[in-house]
Amino acid sequence: MNSEEMAQTMQKIIDNVKTIKNKILVMSGKGGVGKSTVAVNLALALADEGYKTGLMDVDLHGPNVSRMVGLKKSPEIVEEQIFPPEVLPNLKVMSISSFIEEDAPVVWRGPMKTTAIYQFLGDVIWGELDFLLVDLPPGTGDIHISLVHDLPLDGAIIVSTPQAVALSDVEKGVNLFRNENINKHIYGII
Repeated sequence: MNSEEMAQTMQKIIDNVKTIKNKILVMSGKGGVGKSTVAVNLALALADEGYKTGLMDVDLHGPNVSRMVGLKKSPEIVEEQIFPPEVLPNLKVMSISSFIEEDAPVVWRGPMKTTAIYQFLGDVIWGELDFLLVDLPPGTGDIHISLVHDLPLDGAIIVSTPQAVALSDVEKGVNLFRNENINKHIYGII
């Protein structure tokens, strides 16, 4: 993508998410710590309290959110705009799993992953939401850096287990915010 195309993409994303009040990443430096479980339970709780909530699963290699919420509907696609299905009242869910066969691996390199995330942010029409929770894959790679820098987000919730190895990896996720001098909030480490 050249600089002009990137600027257009970023403006499209900013315009598309401006109707979302709170954009929060759910992340961890380590896999298997319950990040998706936290994201799903928080989304369900917010929706149950009457907040209009979106849950976007961008764990491209292990998208579990659809299965966890029992998503059976496919998104509606109209003229390159994607409308996420409402799973429950006040809860819309979008996942890469809606576009791939079950158990099919996603074999993509960094630029393809970033392009997919930008499409999710620019082409998925969430409408007015109180909260958009973005369930990230483990680590601090291309997807994380792109979202932290390019998405006008409000903060993150970081998920860990108490083991030293998990906490060490989580510290890297926290440092992603600190080292990049990004003025976002870490709402908590769970």
